[in-house]
Formats: sequence, structure tokens, C-alpha cells
Amino acid sequence: MRTLLDVVGHLTARSDNKQPGFFSLVDFGTDTVKAVVVRREKAGVRILGYGFAPVEGHSLAGGRADIAALAAAADGALVAAEDRTEAADHGKIVPDEALFCIPAQLTRGECFTVRQTRAAPDVPIAGRELKNAWERVERLARERLASLGDDDDKVPWKPLAITPGVITVDGHQVTDPVGLKGRDLSLSAFGVAAWPPALQAAEAIADRLELALINLVAAPQSLTAVVPQREAILIDIGALGTGLHLIRHDVLVSTSWWPQGGQFFTQSLCRAFRCLPEEAEALKRAYADQALSTSDKDLVARSLAKPIAIWLESLAGHLQQMTSRQVACRPTDAPLDSDRADHLPGRIYLTGGGSLLPGLSQALNALESSPALSFRRSLESEALGPRLGARVPGHLTLLDLPPHPVSDLLAPAISLATCLE
Repeated sequence: MRTLLDVVGHLTARSDNKQPGFFSLVDFGTDTVKAVVVRREKAGVRILGYGFAPVEGHSLAGGRADIAALAAAADGALVAAEDRTEAADHGKIVPDEALFCIPAQLTRGECFTVRQTRAAPDVPIAGRELKNAWERVERLARERLASLGDDDDKVPWKPLAITPGVITVDGHQVTDPVGLKGRDLSLSAFGVAAWPPALQAAEAIADRLELALINLVAAPQSLTAVVPQREAILIDIGALGTGLHLIRHDVLVSTSWWPQGGQFFTQSLCRAFRCLPEEAEALKRAYADQALSTSDKDLVARSLAKPIAIWLESLAGHLQQMTSRQVACRPTDAPLDSDRADHLPGRIYLTGGGSLLPGLSQALNALESSPALSFRRSLESEALGPRLGARVPGHLTLLDLPPHPVSDLLAPAISLATCLE
């Protein structure tokens, strides 16, 4: 199976099968556009340069003015990234082809499962039988994905990609069921749909920049590919909100987003210190950079204690919803003591600019005391940025990563490199 079974149409067609050596990876964040220039190598992908540019409130979900502004911001980020490539002993690299990352808040995702009872359980599962089952999952996903938006959406959401998930035979997880015997075959896949105007805006930006857009990827799916654990919770804290992604068996199985991110904490500091938003933002950044005196640091920490607790309560609620969905999707014939769907992974990875706020990682330990949540092991949390270059079987090795915390700011863009295969 391909990692991406379907990609939204209207992308630039390739004239031949030859893969170019250089690509631009662009992430349209809610506060900045991040761009990375990479070179494909036999060992993986080498990062040659990166750049940032502010979006100043513009979004892919906006109109023509937003498209023009985002195109200018993307151009600025790309120029900064391309200028950095000169230090890589190759001269300035200006790739013609690009991959774009669609923000989590402009996507919706759901896990789809197809179960079928085989008429002849003593006959080995054939390749055609498995192919037909996957086609059923695809049809189900395409039909349901269009209706994942809000009730007031006037246009159906566009299916973007479907990622193969867990396969079970008689309730037991298998890697390849072909040749195995059993009565019940179950297949799951995680599908993502995107807001159509956002996809059209991304294509329009690529046209303005004269880039060959070879792929549009949802941030949750690209980020999942660089998580170095098969079972994990990924928390991506951006400027406007937080993306929560549950990974089981090395597959994304659930995702969620809610509007509490970096600006939520900035607004809390505005109220606490009665200052302007830009002053509160500067104070928050100084706090994250350990640039405050001990007394000022304590003042900021006390002011952020309540908003962090509110954010944590929202996180616990979304985790509880994910657990409920996983229990509902669990094969009915699975052994009761195998792979408890109501037990969450104990490993948590944090990424995004908002994750750099001191105190968030420690606050996550309070989740263990929540009566509504159950974890397989004691919680351990860490930043994803320093682990982006970890060698993971089946994943590309990302080389020459920018130092943390820059790597966490660039994580969605860097993770697009996994889609080059």
C-alpha cells in the first residue's frame, strides 16, 4: 500500500518519473510562514536552508487579499531559506518544486474501519481479497470525509489523503494478512479532508510563485511520520490553537484541534499585567528564552498558572473523546487483554512555537491523576524538535537539523520531507 492513497487533484503533473534533487517545503502557520530547502540523498534528506516570514493575520481560508499577502510572505520565507543554502557549498539553491503543508485547523480527520466475515475461514486470504477490502475502506472514507465539516458549511470538504491503518485477523493485529487463515478480517484507515478554499488558495500561491506544487499534505499526517515512537501522543501548539494527534501502531488514528494556543497565553498576560498585546508577546518570549530576572520569572509563572490549567483541562477533554472513539472502533472480536483501546500511550511529544512555554511539559504530569484517562505507563514528555533526526525504520533520516527550539518551529515544514518518497 502507498502511504498516501489519494492526493487532491489539480496538482502539477510530472513530465517524467525522474525525481529532482532539491525541493522547497512550506508550512502556512497561523502566525508565520516557514520554508525549508532540502536536498534528497541516498541516506535521506539534507536540510540546506530555512526561513520565516510573518503572515500578519492572513489565512488560507481568506479571500484574494489573503492569497496575495500569503504569497508575499511565502516568497520572503523562501528567499531567506534559499539565501542560507549558499553556506552549504552548493551555491544558492532555488528549487522549482514544492510541497505545501495545510494547517490542522483547516482539516478534519477520522478513522474508518471495515470488518468482514469470511465465508471460508480455512482458505488463506488472497491478495485480491485484501485489495477488495482496501477498496471498501477507500469508498467509505471518500463518502464520509466530505461531511466532516461543520453544519453551516456550504460546500463539502475535499478528501485529501487516506493513510492505511491497522489490519487484524480474528482480532489479532498482523502486518500482512495474505496467506493467513481466519474468519474475520478487519482493516482501518485514517482519512483527512480539507476546506476546499484553502486548497484553492494554496494552488493559487504556488502559481504566483511559479512553483510546481507536487503535493498538499495535512499537518497532522506529515507530523505523525516523524514521531520516533510507534505509540505516542503528539501535541502541536501553534499561535491560534492546539493540534492533538494520537498515534497507535505507527499510524495516526485520531486528531483534534481547539482554539487555545500561543495567543491564548499572550492574552492572559495582557490581562494580568494590563499591557498591550505586543508587550505581552515580548514578555512571553523573554520568559520562554530564560531572559527574565528571578522575580519577574516568578511573576509571569504565577500569571500563567491558571491559563495553563485551563489549557490542560481542554487537553484532557479532547483525550477523553479520542479514547471513546478508539473504543468504538475496536474490533468486537479482539481479545480483552490485547491492545486496550481505552489506554493511552505514555509518551507525549510537544512541538510548535507555543510548546516552548516553560511549565507546559511539567503540567502534563497532572493528566495521570485524571479519573477519565488511563495510560499504559507513566507519562514521559519531551520536545519533538531534537528528535526529528532520529533514525526510525521506514522513515527518512533528516540530516543537518536546525537547533532546538528552531526545529520545533519548523517541524511541520521539515516533516513534509517524509512525503518525498
